Amino acid sequence: MKGCIFCAKRDTELICENELAKAFYDKFPVNEGHVLVVPKRHVSDFFEATPEEISAMNELVFQVKFILGARYNPDGYNIGINVGAAAGQTIFHLHLHIIPRYKGDVPDPRGGIRRIKKSMVPYPEEGESQAKVYNKLVRDKIPEIIKASGKIARVRIADDAEYQTLLYQKLSEEVNELLENNDPEELADIIEVILSLSKTYRISLTELLEMAEKKRVERGGFERKIILLDVQC
Repeated sequence: MKGCIFCAKRDTELICENELAKAFYDKFPVNEGHVLVVPKRHVSDFFEATPEEISAMNELVFQVKFILGARYNPDGYNIGINVGAAAGQTIFHLHLHIIPRYKGDVPDPRGGIRRIKKSMVPYPEEGESQAKVYNKLVRDKIPEIIKASGKIARVRIADDAEYQTLLYQKLSEEVNELLENNDPEELADIIEVILSLSKTYRISLTELLEMAEKKRVERGGFERKIILLDVQC
């Protein structure tokens, strides 16, 4: 389907496939090794898929498990599908999440996917006091600020490949916050993320500004508020 990011996945991005389904790494992973399995045909959700497509996806689930086991050696997995906006689906091409789990990646993993909302009937031994899980990139001094407030912040250090992915995710988060809050202070956060991203490309601030100025000279800025309607051939 035109405009669907999952339909447009290039073969080079796939980690495995069969006749009816394909699998690839999630660009915004919950954990290292987070994979999506989707049908090749564009269907919006699980209930629109044929039995053959579901069988093909299940076949890839086991292939992906083998691949992730060899590469990341996880301690467990969460496997699930969101159906509909109320259930959290944001991309309306059926996709199955395979999320590797690692000991200590959350303070208390009990309940697994049951944690999507507070239980109507409490889960056995489910404590009332739960840690608020973020699992996202934060500014360097945030753990110290949390500690000073009397709370405990558990952290881990991302590797270089994950770090760049988390920066892309952080950039999207900061842009969304600017759009939601219309607070110009959010621009400072966006700039900080861009500066960190430039370092992953080994581009200095001076080089980045020179690149920006070159583009401004060649293509102009956005001061004239021009909207391109179409291009007639």
